[in-house]
Amino acid sequence: MTRPVLSRALSRRALLAAAALGGVAGSRPARAVSVPFRFLTNWYAQAEHAGFYQALARGFYRDVGLDVAIDHGAPQSNNTQLLVAGRYDVVIGSIGATMMAAARGMPTVAVATSFQSSLVGLLTHPDITRLADLKGHTILLSTEIRAAFWPWLRDHYGFDESQVRPYSFNIQPFILDPGLVIQSYATSEPYALQKAGVPCRFFPLDDATYHDYGNPLVTTRDVLTHRREDLVRFLQASMRGWADWMSGDPTPGNDAIRAANPQMGLDQIMWSRQRFRAMGVFGPAGARYGTITAPRCQAIRDFLVATGQLPAGARWQDACDFSFASALTSVVA
Repeated sequence: MTRPVLSRALSRRALLAAAALGGVAGSRPARAVSVPFRFLTNWYAQAEHAGFYQALARGFYRDVGLDVAIDHGAPQSNNTQLLVAGRYDVVIGSIGATMMAAARGMPTVAVATSFQSSLVGLLTHPDITRLADLKGHTILLSTEIRAAFWPWLRDHYGFDESQVRPYSFNIQPFILDPGLVIQSYATSEPYALQKAGVPCRFFPLDDATYHDYGNPLVTTRDVLTHRREDLVRFLQASMRGWADWMSGDPTPGNDAIRAANPQMGLDQIMWSRQRFRAMGVFGPAGARYGTITAPRCQAIRDFLVATGQLPAGARWQDACDFSFASALTSVVA
């Protein structure tokens, strides 16, 4: 994943910079702009956020009367806390974490998703051909992944607690140790290792555990009550941005990403775009961008209950709002 950036947000100033590069279409009439709509991603600006930056740079938010400010997350950011504190209207989170927060009385609600598949997995050296082969190997995991997936992996494959060490988002230990395993994002560590000429094998956690969503969008009950129409417009414009970035000219979004994160290379952005297409992260052809469904969210709930992360009696439905699917019917993959 990308290292620290020089700027935290991309709003009017960076948008003007992108416009100077020819990224903003200025000929369309715009609706009257509302009060700012604040959005927080889960990492520094990168391809995994391209649809949102494309929507900003192409004026899709402005067209529906929104003044959207995008802030990027960081390794130490707690998006749920910032959301509940009212700092943001929408953040990138996770369905599971939203259910667990809701079970603790926090007013968090998942309403849509960036990807229909999770991009999280384990990265091994090529000699590993199945997850069961990881017995005895040191595995580097973040606190979040260790809490969410490790108990199931440990119990299912007979791993040992002593195998786990903290992951610092640095691939150098993996390069130096042929027996090491690290957590990975499908479009991050594999790209860096490819550039370094180091072969590797990626195992999606989706295949081992349950079919999760990637980069879900989470809001609060207060936003649902007082800014619901703005939220609908934000989701529609964002998914329009994703469709436009994937099938049209990605330059506006790419320029906006690099304005927010100068350390992000264009080659990695475009490599990730190809990877999204190859992995089918937006669903099959004709699928609707952004939608979440009750059966899949219930499967996530069942996994959390089975692994002791969520009480069996928790009202997981309170953490999901499926009513926005109808607003996204015109945006298809």
